[in-house]
Amino acid sequence: MSGLSSPLGTRQPVAGADGLALTDLSLQQRSGVRGAGASAYLAQQSYPVPNAPNQLVPTDSDAWVMSLSHREFWLLQPAQKAVASAMQGEALASEVWPLYCQHSHAWLQLAGAPRAEVMALLCGVDLSQAAFPEGSVVQTQVARVTSIIAHHAEGQASVFSLFVDQSLAVYLWEALEDAITAFRSST
Repeated sequence: MSGLSSPLGTRQPVAGADGLALTDLSLQQRSGVRGAGASAYLAQQSYPVPNAPNQLVPTDSDAWVMSLSHREFWLLQPAQKAVASAMQGEALASEVWPLYCQHSHAWLQLAGAPRAEVMALLCGVDLSQAAFPEGSVVQTQVARVTSIIAHHAEGQASVFSLFVDQSLAVYLWEALEDAITAFRSST
């Protein structure tokens, strides 16, 4: 099987003195499971399971388990490079099926203290620390594109991970670049 490529091609990270940074993590490892037995399956694999949908919890191995519903979970591994693998349709366990979010979604990361203010230019959801603390996940629209936003720590910094259909990754990247530029010109 051929290697993976980012839907964003070779775009370089966006960074500035204000701490804002936009990075493409599309080539980092992510996978998932779905089905009525998904949470029990993850627990059997020694992964922590979020208490409710739209939450994110850290693992012991620099990864995150993100719940999108009571039956759908993603495992995010930002420190590990993705590996191309063949998709299989077989159940992993009783009522547990693999979810191939590596192949369906691009992964963008927005860092920097004013990240919520930048996102306010593109998204109607309040992503301030008070309303959207670390560990929170929201499925919403960003620049009119359906997206998943997860708020978590990356090292010592708080970041937003954004997941978007790969076919819309370039559009969302450019919208985020424009919002960063607009934010910088207004301060």
